[in-house]
Amino acid sequence: MPSSLHSDLRTGWPTQPEDAFLDTVAEMARRDGGRLCRMLIAEIDRLSPARNRWRPASQPVVAQLDACLARGPKETTYLRGAVAAMKPHLNWHRAPPNPATGRFDRHHAFSTIVGPTERIPSDSLMLGLMIVDRATYYPGHSHNADEVYLPLSGDAIYHVAPARPGRPRDGCFLPIPSSTRHALWTGNVPELIIWAWMGDIRGGYRFAGAMP
Repeated sequence: MPSSLHSDLRTGWPTQPEDAFLDTVAEMARRDGGRLCRMLIAEIDRLSPARNRWRPASQPVVAQLDACLARGPKETTYLRGAVAAMKPHLNWHRAPPNPATGRFDRHHAFSTIVGPTERIPSDSLMLGLMIVDRATYYPGHSHNADEVYLPLSGDAIYHVAPARPGRPRDGCFLPIPSSTRHALWTGNVPELIIWAWMGDIRGGYRFAGAMP
C-alpha cells in the first residue's frame, strides 16, 4: 500500500484508520484506471494532513453495518476491515423525508468522511459510505457532481442511464458522470457502498423518479 499522509515514519503504515481506508480506495482506483477513478486519485493525492474532530452519530439502518462488514467478496476484504476500524467514529445521516421517495429515508444512511466540514477537509471532493437496507429501491436521481460507487457487500442491481441495469464486477468501481440518472435496487441483504463526488460537489441534486 502507498504511504499515507499520517504514516508511521518508521514503517510507512497508516496511523489513523481513515488513512488506511483512503490508501486502499486510491490503490483500487489505480487498478481500475478509468477516467473518474483517475479524477478520484488526483483528489485524494491533494488532501492535506489536516483533520477535524470526529462527530459520531448513528441511524436505525446502521444496525446492519456489522452484517455488511462480515460478508462480501474477497476483493473488498481489506476495505471492509478499514471501515470496521472507523466504525466507532462515523457520523451517519439519513436523507430528509421527500414525498417523491416514499419511505426511502428510513431505509438508507450515509456517512461523509471527506468533505468541506468533515473529518478530512476538502472543497473539491466528498467521499464516504452508504448503507441501503434490503429490499429497498433507491429512486432515480442525478446531480452536478461526477460520482463513483464501489460496492463492498450486498447483491444490489444498479442502473446508470443509458446502460442496462446490472452489477459491477467484484472490487470494481461504477462510474456515474455528471448529470447522469442512476438508481439501485437491493435484494435479500443490505448493500454497503463507498461513494465519491468530484467536480461540482456543491451543485444541484435532483430526484428523477422511477427509471425504465
